[in-house]
Amino acid sequence: MDNTQLLTALLVSIGYRLPVLIALGVALVLVLGARRATARAAALWALSILMAVTLLGGVLSALPLLLIAAGSFDRIGALNNVLGVAHFALSLLEAGCFVLLAWALVRALRGPTGAP
Repeated sequence: MDNTQLLTALLVSIGYRLPVLIALGVALVLVLGARRATARAAALWALSILMAVTLLGGVLSALPLLLIAAGSFDRIGALNNVLGVAHFALSLLEAGCFVLLAWALVRALRGPTGAP
């Protein structure tokens, strides 16, 4: 694998995640404009963690490509199990963030807790 093929593969890997990163960035800006509340803080945390998980998932996806480019073919087999566990952990974290976002939305839509 030459440098051009490696660069193309990495750019394609980043391109798959770019729409999600843009959407998370827009959502982060929208939430930053909301009034300070517990729901806002929870939404900011969830969006920030989702953005970090998306970036980390991109790095994990690019790791086998970098090993192939370096010629470390014997390490790819061992890395497969580690990447499977890491992707599973990232999926669990992502699911937790979606639950946190839903909680923040419900809390924000219900309004103040003292209202009848």
